[in-house]
Amino acid sequence: MRSFPFQRFILQGFFWFFLLILQYVHLSEAQDTLVTKHLTLSIDCGATAEYKDANNITWVPDDSFIRTGVKVPNATSQVDNSYRRYQSSRYFPEKAVNKFCYDLPATNGTTYLVRTTFVHVNLTKDTQSDTSTSFQLHIDSTNVAIINAQSKKLFNNSSNWTHVEEVIMSAVAKNIYVCLAREIGVPFINSIELRALDPQMYQKVHQGYMLITNYRYDMGGDQDVSYPIDVYDRLWLKNPISNVPGYRNLSVTTSNVTTGDSTLSPDNAPERVLNTAIDWPKGTNVSIPFNVSEDGNYVVLLWFAELIPDDGRRIFEVGVDGIWSAPISQLGVAEFSLRAYEWGYDSLNLSRTSQISFNATEDSNQGPILNAMEVYKVSEPIQPRTDDRDVAAIDAIKEHWASLSRWAADPCLYLPYKWVSCSLVPIPRITSLDFVGFNLTGSIPGAAALSNLSELIFLSFENNSLSGPVPDLSFLTKLEQLHLQNNNLTGQFPAWVVNLASLQVLRVEGNNFTGYVPQSLFNKTRFTFTYTSTGLCTGPSPTNCTALRDAETPSESSKTPSGTSSLLGILFGCMAAGFGASIIFGLVCVFVLKPRRASSSYSTRHLLKEDPEAGSDCGAKGPLIGYSFMDVVNATNNFKEQIGEGSYGPTYKGRLSDGKEVLVKRCRPSRKLSTLQFLAEVEHLSKIRHRNLVSLLGYCKESQEQILVYEYLSNGDLRTYLHGGEKPLSSSARLAIALDVALGLQYLHVGRNPGIIHRNVKPANILLSKKMVAKVADFGFVEFTGEKDSKLRGYSVDLTGITGYLDPEFVTGNCHLTDKSDVYGFGVTLLELITGKEVIDKTVTNRDPLLIEWMRPLLAAGKIKDVVDPSLDDDYDEECMCKVAKLGMMCVEPRALDRPTMADVVADLREAMGEMEESA
Repeated sequence: MRSFPFQRFILQGFFWFFLLILQYVHLSEAQDTLVTKHLTLSIDCGATAEYKDANNITWVPDDSFIRTGVKVPNATSQVDNSYRRYQSSRYFPEKAVNKFCYDLPATNGTTYLVRTTFVHVNLTKDTQSDTSTSFQLHIDSTNVAIINAQSKKLFNNSSNWTHVEEVIMSAVAKNIYVCLAREIGVPFINSIELRALDPQMYQKVHQGYMLITNYRYDMGGDQDVSYPIDVYDRLWLKNPISNVPGYRNLSVTTSNVTTGDSTLSPDNAPERVLNTAIDWPKGTNVSIPFNVSEDGNYVVLLWFAELIPDDGRRIFEVGVDGIWSAPISQLGVAEFSLRAYEWGYDSLNLSRTSQISFNATEDSNQGPILNAMEVYKVSEPIQPRTDDRDVAAIDAIKEHWASLSRWAADPCLYLPYKWVSCSLVPIPRITSLDFVGFNLTGSIPGAAALSNLSELIFLSFENNSLSGPVPDLSFLTKLEQLHLQNNNLTGQFPAWVVNLASLQVLRVEGNNFTGYVPQSLFNKTRFTFTYTSTGLCTGPSPTNCTALRDAETPSESSKTPSGTSSLLGILFGCMAAGFGASIIFGLVCVFVLKPRRASSSYSTRHLLKEDPEAGSDCGAKGPLIGYSFMDVVNATNNFKEQIGEGSYGPTYKGRLSDGKEVLVKRCRPSRKLSTLQFLAEVEHLSKIRHRNLVSLLGYCKESQEQILVYEYLSNGDLRTYLHGGEKPLSSSARLAIALDVALGLQYLHVGRNPGIIHRNVKPANILLSKKMVAKVADFGFVEFTGEKDSKLRGYSVDLTGITGYLDPEFVTGNCHLTDKSDVYGFGVTLLELITGKEVIDKTVTNRDPLLIEWMRPLLAAGKIKDVVDPSLDDDYDEECMCKVAKLGMMCVEPRALDRPTMADVVADLREAMGEMEESA
């Protein structure tokens, strides 16, 4: 065929046109893939159909991710798709289930941003309450937050309460659990978002922690930034310090800041954010409050990029609470112009008053610059998930009884199922299954479902409608209690129980068993066995046995072990003390605090002595009271007023229903003991009674909560009284406080057997009553070291925050903490009482900042007036004060052997007080 030039031109034009179209489509698809690959999953809770929002994000209904709850779909189709997910929700009115969980698909080892949104909108009458709604948010095994939603009158036009919680985490399995656990009212949720991050981002999550987002700030921005500008769908809030004068806004429009070097900016802040900044003139003192909601450990990330490189060299320091880092000088180098530089703190202890500061150095031509800032709360260390074998067993049980499928996610963490108890060390294992009164029907599952539960010690099917024979469960070799009573079970008596060497309680009454009962069951010691005699026989062998009679039924109490826990004695002591208040208290213990166990005294005994993660317990010996978790929530107004943080966990002020003020210590997850250990320590602490020790009034052990309730002392702690601007203490009051503390410590050391080392003696752990009686607090829980020959019990303590009070021999690694370590801490406290000065004062420039080193030469020169608190105005006995100061210096001798005992200290202080009274 003949080709004409014009035709050839047309064909070539079409060819290049289609080629360009194909390239454009390819580039567009690649860009879309780059942007959307991080949008792993977007769930509209309560939605009825999939849809796309204004940003082209696909939102899916939540039905395939959860099996419980009530949907409240969007009531109108007129809502903008950008806000559509806030108009629908799922709420959870069911009270039988204690946690409600979404099961989200994930890739093990991938870093994810998980965002949950809660909008208190019009639901149904089931959600109406006269009080606030409060529930816990758990992500995997971590309690991320308590959601407190202000109650509103429903079906009105008032603005809706909204709350967003976001964490960054590394998936530890092929799924991620997002759970809500009821506290007050009805839990609800509106949306869940899962965003995959790149592997190099936020490396802290690969060290066994989650990062809980406090905020991200685009410091130079005038509007919030999110997806699609940030391809990871992170939210960057606009400049939060617009009301702080002295800075200027910077931005670049002709070129973008480079973020390609992952060694300098591994967390990939979006270029739009880095293209803006704020800076300050050189010489400006810049301090910005962190505004964190609680004290704790944080990751702080700062983003810098030089946007005006022609203005000269920029070098500045960054400081947190007065502690300054090495100067940042990279921004002054030409190659760093318009180049992102990420810098920050991988682990930083912040308080509610913490501030970050910036200061230009003398050789800098410009002041500090800041483009962006991220702050994350570091979670408690992530606990491993429940053993896979136990999870498989629970899944098989839920498949056997469909009614149990309402319980989802990890059976032990963060909150165990109501019918499950677990031990948590070294990894969670299931130790108890309690199906009392669950209306179960059909047969009992056998080896296929239960054989993996190798740590099970308690199994109860009491008060159900189960039928058929009991399968052979002799593979449960650690089983201590088996409760089959009050069902419709038939077939041969389960004679295989003789193979359970650890079995202590067997209850089979209220069934229709027949056949042979091994005679060895009647000969066992420390064993409780109850049954219905009809159809059963016993004797030397199945072919040589005689029918059992009711008269031959062993007495339940006669076979109960004689060496039961003294906590068990609480219950029986309650009932044995008389027919009045003691009986009532005993009934409250059994029937109110643990109603599901009310029908079985053996269940109650098991609860107090052997159940590793049982529910709320009744009172310990003497006046100690067992509180339910709701009692504690009500007393503290949902943990509203935190007044301190110790080694055990945060401390709250509370008021009981009778009006008594109390201190409530809530154990942090990393400090929790097994229930056996917790109850043992509660019992031990309940016996420690001394005028100069803060008394334990009660406790709560409910699901994963371990809470201690102490007496409240109205004058607060000694540190605040000495250094917080309170009315100055007189010399006699200071000496009386010192003697009180010494008497309390002496009792801990020699008044108990074994004695107790406090290990954290400092003014913050000394509380003052209304009448200024000093009492030692926070002598914690025992640390289980396995040392059998120790004469003193060593109590665990977080050493953070006790610099200056810690035994120098322990700091240098030359010894363990001993009673002489307490003497050292007391000595430092005594010197603070005398001088009114803090143990370390970093603000002074004209003397040694260490109190001990400042006092040593002055006392050696006899200059007592130079060290005594000036607020005393010479209103003290100089000779007496000199003796007390020298006693304090003896207590802080570097070698423990050179320090006195607390008994010696008490004697010397009493002598000094006598001399002071004589001279008065």
